[in-house]
Amino acid sequence: MAIIVPTNPIHFINWRFIVYFLPFWYLGHCFSYLNGYYRHYGANPDKPIAWGVSSYGKIYNWLFFYNGYHAEHHFRPKVHWTKMERFRQSISDLQKQEGVRTIKRAHMLGFLDPDLPKRGTQRTLIRQNLNADYTDKTDKQPEFSS
Repeated sequence: MAIIVPTNPIHFINWRFIVYFLPFWYLGHCFSYLNGYYRHYGANPDKPIAWGVSSYGKIYNWLFFYNGYHAEHHFRPKVHWTKMERFRQSISDLQKQEGVRTIKRAHMLGFLDPDLPKRGTQRTLIRQNLNADYTDKTDKQPEFSS
């Protein structure tokens, strides 16, 4: 069995393919990153039902296997994607009560959402809550028994 080793590997690279492929590869990664970022941006990490951000566009969810039902996925990750719409209907009152964030567009276009929260506001609230919990616990003087 003979092994063919190219003497000049550059001959195996088709530059037309690379020029065609690279923009799609790059944009695919950009959209994937944006999709993941806006599925969680503005979510509330203190409430399991609000860990994700949902988007209920019919075409987006049909094309991406109900990927827009992200808060529901975080709340009950074992629910099959074909049952997400019915599951959301069953918990919609609880979601409204807990303040689950929703966006009108697909997640990858979340930066176009007019109700986008300012960056850092959620983190500031979390830090304030953590600091309040910490100071409540540290204000108490330890008791020593003699």
